[in-house]
This record gives sequence, C-alpha cells and structure tokens, in this order.
Amino acid sequence: MFAYQSLFRLNRLWLGVFLAFSFQVDAQVKVSYGVPEGFSAAEMDNGAKYMATFNGRTLPGFTSYSPEDGSLVFDAIGYEENGVSRQDTEVIRGVLSQIDYKRCHNGCDLKVGDYYVTIDKLRRSLVIRDSNNDFLEPSTTWGLVNNQAVDVRASSEGYRALNLAGNTWLGMPSRSFGYMNWFANNTQTRNQKSRSQGVSSYYLQKNFTGTYLRTGKQNSIDYASGSVSTLLSPSFDQFVTFGSQAHLNASRNAGSLILYSTSEGNYEFYRNGRLILKRPASLGRNEISFVDLPGGYYPVEVRLVDRNGNLVTQESREINNVNFDSGAGNAWNLTVGNEMEEAKGRLIQGSMSRNLRQFYLNASAVSGGQGSWASEVNVTRPSKLGNIDVTPTLGMLSGERTTGGYVNLSMSDDRLGSLMLSRYQNNNVSRFYWGAPSSSLSYSRNVAGVTLSYNYQKYSRGESQQAEARWNYRPNGLWSTFSVGVQKDGYTQAKGSYGVYFNMSWMLDNSQASFSAAHSGGQTQMSGDYRKDFQDRFGTTTSGVTVSRIDERNNVNLYGSRSGTRGDASLNLGHSDTASNLDMNYRGMLAASADGVALGRYSNSGSAMLLKTPDIGGTEYGFNVEGHPVAGNSTYAVPINSYSDVTFARVQSNSEEMDMNIEVPANIVRAHPGQVYAAQAKVDINMIYSGFLVDAAGRPIGGKILETGDIAHPNGLFSIFSKAVLAQITVDQMGRRYRCDLSKATGSYYHCL
Repeated sequence: MFAYQSLFRLNRLWLGVFLAFSFQVDAQVKVSYGVPEGFSAAEMDNGAKYMATFNGRTLPGFTSYSPEDGSLVFDAIGYEENGVSRQDTEVIRGVLSQIDYKRCHNGCDLKVGDYYVTIDKLRRSLVIRDSNNDFLEPSTTWGLVNNQAVDVRASSEGYRALNLAGNTWLGMPSRSFGYMNWFANNTQTRNQKSRSQGVSSYYLQKNFTGTYLRTGKQNSIDYASGSVSTLLSPSFDQFVTFGSQAHLNASRNAGSLILYSTSEGNYEFYRNGRLILKRPASLGRNEISFVDLPGGYYPVEVRLVDRNGNLVTQESREINNVNFDSGAGNAWNLTVGNEMEEAKGRLIQGSMSRNLRQFYLNASAVSGGQGSWASEVNVTRPSKLGNIDVTPTLGMLSGERTTGGYVNLSMSDDRLGSLMLSRYQNNNVSRFYWGAPSSSLSYSRNVAGVTLSYNYQKYSRGESQQAEARWNYRPNGLWSTFSVGVQKDGYTQAKGSYGVYFNMSWMLDNSQASFSAAHSGGQTQMSGDYRKDFQDRFGTTTSGVTVSRIDERNNVNLYGSRSGTRGDASLNLGHSDTASNLDMNYRGMLAASADGVALGRYSNSGSAMLLKTPDIGGTEYGFNVEGHPVAGNSTYAVPINSYSDVTFARVQSNSEEMDMNIEVPANIVRAHPGQVYAAQAKVDINMIYSGFLVDAAGRPIGGKILETGDIAHPNGLFSIFSKAVLAQITVDQMGRRYRCDLSKATGSYYHCL
C-alpha cells in the first residue's frame, strides 16, 4: 500500500511538471517593441537634409531624398530665384538622378559623368565638382602664413642653447606663392660654442591649369616627408622646375625610428652638420615619427644630450623616408639648375611617377658636369596573398661609378603579424648618391595579448638588435601598459654589449603615472613620472613631475605645458645633485591677410582659415574647428591642409554646460599655399541651468521664474533651457520676489536674495 501511494505521488509530480512545461511552451507571451514613427534608421536616412555645394558654391537650399522618386531632390525654382542658372540646375538634377543613395551607407565618393560627387551622411554634406576643373584654379590674393618654433635650454653647468626654426608662405594673386625655410641655432657649453643660421630654401611658384613653374633655391633637407619617390634628391643652389600638378599631391609616408635611451634628456638630429629636429628622450624605448623628418634616404647623426647639456651618446642612423607607393598617380617634373655642393656645376634632373595598374613606377635621372650622372628606377606592387597584405619594392641604381640596387618588402596580417625587410647593395654609384650598404629587419606579432617585436639593423659602422614585449592590463578602468626590452650592440657601444629596459604606465581618467628602468654598461637608471591633464573648452593644460636616478645622481623635474588656441608652449624646471636646468618651447602659427591677423597652432600645411567667432552675451565658450581649439569673441588662425576642399569645416563642442549648434561655412576650393581664407562661425547656444534655488539661510525657494515662465518646485528644484546666457533670474514666490545668481553655484545650489 505504501509503495502504491509513493508511486502515485511520484507520477502526479511528473504529470505536474509536464503540464507546467507544456503550459509555458504553449502560452509563451511574445513581446514586440515598436520604433516611434520617424526614428527608425531607414526613416532617419530618408528624412536627412544635406547642405550641398556645386563647384565650390554653396547652393541656396537643402538637398534631400525622396522615397517616391527613389533619388535625391532639391527645390529647382528656389535655386533659380537665388541666382543659380538654369543650366547649372539641369546639370545638378542630372547628376543626382544617377546616384544610388541607398548604397551610400555612411557616405561615398563617386564619379558621375564628368563630375565628382562626395556624400557624407554623418556631416550631412554633399559636394559636386566638375572633373574638368580638377586642377588648381582658385582665385588667390595676398596672404601670409608663418610657422615658428622657439626652443630655449640652459643649465647651471654652462650649457646654453637657443634654436629658432620656421617656414613662411607668401600667398600672391594669379595662383602664385612664395616659400622660405629659415633657422638659427646657437649652442654654448663649457668647452665649445657653435652657431648656424640662414635661409636654407626659398622659391616662387606659379600654378597653371595642369602644371606648375617653380624657381629659387632648394635644399634637400627641407623636402617634406613622403614627397620623395626615389633616392636621388640633390640640392639646387639655383633652379627652375616645370612639372605636373599631380606631383604636388604626393602622400606623406608613415613609419618611425626606434631609439634606445640610457638617459633622460633630448634627442638631437643633425644632417650635414645642421640641426633638423629635437625631441624629448625618456629612459628605454623612444619612437620618432618619420613625418617629422625630411623625405629621402640619407644618414643622420643622432645625439642624446641630457638636461644639463652633456653628450651621452652619439650614433649614425640611415633614414628611409621614401614614398615608393606614391598616391599621386601619374606625375612628372624637369629641373634645371646649379648644384649646391662644392662643385656648383650645372644639373639637370627629370623624374616621373606612373600608375600602370599592375604596379607603381618611379624613375629619376640626374646629369651633371665632368661626366657625372645617376639614374634610378623602382617598381612597387601592393597585393594580397590570402589575408596577407604584401607590398614589395624593387629598385635599380646606376651611375658613373657602378650599378647597385635595393629591395624592400612589407607584409602584414592580423594573425601572423607584420614584417618589414630591406637591403641596400652597392649604392655608392655616383657623386650624386653615395649610400652605404645596409640591412634592416623588423617583425611584430600579437601572441595571447602580448605584442612581441624584433628589430635588426646593420650598417657600415656596426649593427644592433632589439627585442621587446609589450602588453596591456585594464583592471576596473585602470589602463596599464608594460614593456620590457633588450638591445645588443649599438653604434657607440663596444661589440657584445647589452642594454635592457623596463617601462610601465598607468592611466586613469586624466591622470597618468609611469616608471622606467634601464641597465647598460654596468649602470642602472630609474625614473618615475606623474602627470595630469586639465581639459577645458579652450585646450589642454598638463602638469607633472619626474624623479630619476641616473649615474648615481638624483634628478627632479617639474614641467607644465599648454596646448591651446594660440599654439603650444611648455616649461621644464629641473634640479640634480650637481646642477639645475631649464627649457622652454613654443610652437605656433601666424596668419595675416587683408581681413586681419591672428595666431594659431603650428602646422606645415601653408594654408590657414582666419576664423572670427561671435560674442554671445559676454559668454565664455569654446569649440574645435578641424581639430583645433578656438574660443568666442575673437579671431583665430586655423590650419587647413594645402590643396584640399573645405565646404563646411568640421566642428566639435565638448561643453557640458551648454548645447551648441555651430556652423562654419568655409567654401574653400583647393586651399592654396599662402592663402588665408576668412570665415565667420555661426553659433547658436542652448544654455542648460538646473539645480536647487535656496536663500541665504539655505531654505528652498519655489515659484514662477519671470524671465522664462518656468516653475521652480517647492523644494527649490528647477530646470531652464535658454537661448541666451542668464546671469540671474527673478523668482516670484507668492508675491515676494527673489533675485537668484546663476553665474556661479555651490555644488548644485544657486543662491537667491
């Protein structure tokens, strides 16, 4: 009987579970969430309105998408009433009718017939440009763009250094401009003095429809990064160049130079005895971008100088800053002039770049007096082997002395890593090019979150090897980076010597701390650093302290920097057991035209926008234009890339206190070197005031806000959205009026009287 009852209860239990499961399966409630009308991605895309330009002219009305017609449409009658010719209107209609709008997800660049079309759905802009006017034909006028850099260093041990450098563009009518590169260096130590100054390059240039004419003096040290497509880059004391406009649009090369430092201080780069670059050096690994170095393939002398002016190391490096894979397409130029070297003979150089679909071809030839000559041809073919991006380059060199060549190979894959290999052989081919044989190999790969890298370099003066492991760790939002590396041999170290280093850094919000240790030559150096960034609407301020122990000497350095609307400046004050040191640096730009004069941030572009911002009720505000900060009620120089089109400048506001609607119509067509384009920012603000209103005793104040009509709750809570800045408001509380100050608050509380 007991067994039967137990079996009955067990079966009843299973039956209940089965019925419950069946009920849940059959009685599932299906919930679907609808999207409010007008808020789906498709509806928002269909309802988007675009500011459009046609051949650089802003069109008087929005362009939008018509789901009924399946194409972009505009108000043709409104266009004609505002001065757009009927012929242009028909052209615009014909171009827009051939665009598949739905295939442009975030935007696209198209060629429709004889017109280029750019659609940017994120910035809501549409640009139509006639390909027949695709060369440099903008109207130009007088303008001045000058970039200047000032670097001052001193120590109590008798070290003094002053370095000035700059480049100046003078814009002129008829699509012409002048260029000048100038420098002045003065260094003094206890043992010696050195001074150099001068104008290293200057020229005048006239741009025609598809060609340009340039004359003046050109030092190869001043060639821009990535502008050189062959190793042959002679300097001309006097020259005349005739070439194609596409030659001016060479892309900038990417890459970097890895240096190993056993002391904190500065790296100084010298080429032909002239200081061309100075960058801070920290313990361990340092990476110097090729963008900051001149274009070409050449040796540089790298000096590591500590903060008191003592020379720590001195080595020679070969810089490979040649743009083999030219983005300029088909280009050519012919130069006739006098050589800048001692011989000062007559020189003729011709260069050519061709996109032959299967590969890129770059060729150059130089001919001088006394039977001297040199020629070079290189070919590059970017391709893919499965998922691996492969870019091989093969070059041949010939001259009056011998024949040589080189090979470069670049490979990258997300899984297998990145490899770069180069070999230069028998390169002492001519007095126009006397490179030494060299080999280099670098490889990096991510293994289980750790980036492993290896660098090998061999030159006539020696060889070096570097191995490094780098990884990140992020517990609870604290971003940590660690790296450990070892270097074998160097250009000034004894053969078989080793150096090791360990770096780590921590970042949280706007604070960063780091620790570095290095051991070389039987000595151990350690350094700790802490810095904090203070970001505001007008730029970024950084302050920090560095404590180090190097060569049994203790060093303390306090530093601060400001990256703002008028340029970048820094100040460093240091003290060691034996000396004190100071260094100051400023980099900025000055732009001037008939519309005014203004300062801005440093840029090598040669073109600038003279932007005037409005005064909004005495309100202090700021925002970014093309990535550069500006403020209200003033005029600023904003760098613009040369030979670029800027219809509406990119703007961004980081203000948390106000909602800003900003437009900067620029209407710049192919920004010309030396040109300063006047622009007026249109700023519409929506101020947001929220918090609690209290009297002098801290009691809440509620009532009607007379200026806006809003209501403050009995507990004092209020919220106001205003188109203007409200310094104070009046609150009517049952017939009694209070004046409340909104210009400042104590936490979330605003005080009323």
